[in-house]
This record gives sequence, structure tokens and C-alpha cells, in this order.
Amino acid sequence: MEPLTSLKTTDAVHVAIPARAEFVHVLRSVTGAVAGHLPLTLDDIDDLRLAVDEACERLLSLPGTPRTIRLELRTMSGRVEAILAVDATAIWPPGGFEDTLSWRILGALGDHVQFELWNGAPAIRIAKRTLGGVR
Repeated sequence: MEPLTSLKTTDAVHVAIPARAEFVHVLRSVTGAVAGHLPLTLDDIDDLRLAVDEACERLLSLPGTPRTIRLELRTMSGRVEAILAVDATAIWPPGGFEDTLSWRILGALGDHVQFELWNGAPAIRIAKRTLGGVR
């Protein structure tokens, strides 16, 4: 097994957990562990962990009963991306969400945040520049 410090630009970490609030700490921990091996400040690592937490809260509040929430962390040249998706059927992105406090929090914690459908599932992508990353 290669150490995390040798992550290549094509590497990704995938985690799936039950879609319940009591398991979200696992995704925060994985995010912190991966980000801790990247050229990020401690504040940036904390911001990324908090953004994952906020995105999970938003995805878990979708109507219906999602069974799984997935996290994919991708390391790329100059940035790290966290993509969170839940297996729910919902109108996505939700109308007016860009005007909510939750969206503003996500925007403040990540350098780039967007809604998307990831394999047909509602998802939120959060990108954070690494030290030396392009602004």
C-alpha cells in the first residue's frame, strides 16, 4: 500500500456510508486524513472538513429516504476536490438554494462549489486550492 503522500493527479479516495447523520463524522475524518497529506494550511484542512459536513447536512435533508451517501476525494494539480452524492431522487439543484445561509457557508469554505448530478444522483462538488495552486 502506497502512503498518502504519493497520491498522483489521477488518484481518488472513495467512501460510502449509510445516509444517516451519525455516520457523517467518518467522511469528515477521511477528508481530514487525506487533506492532511496535501499542501494545505491547517485552516484550509478545517475549512474542507466543515464544507464536507455542511454538504452532507444539505444532502441528507433531501426529501425521501436516501440509503447511502458517497464521498470521492480527488487530488489534482493545484487543488483537491470533494464530491458528495446521495442516492435520492429530488429536484436538483433545489430552487433558490443559492440564496440560503447553507450555500453562503459552502461558498466561504470552498474555493469553488457547484451542484451537479453525479451518476444521476444529487451531488455537491467542493474544490479547495492547495498551496501554490492557481488562483
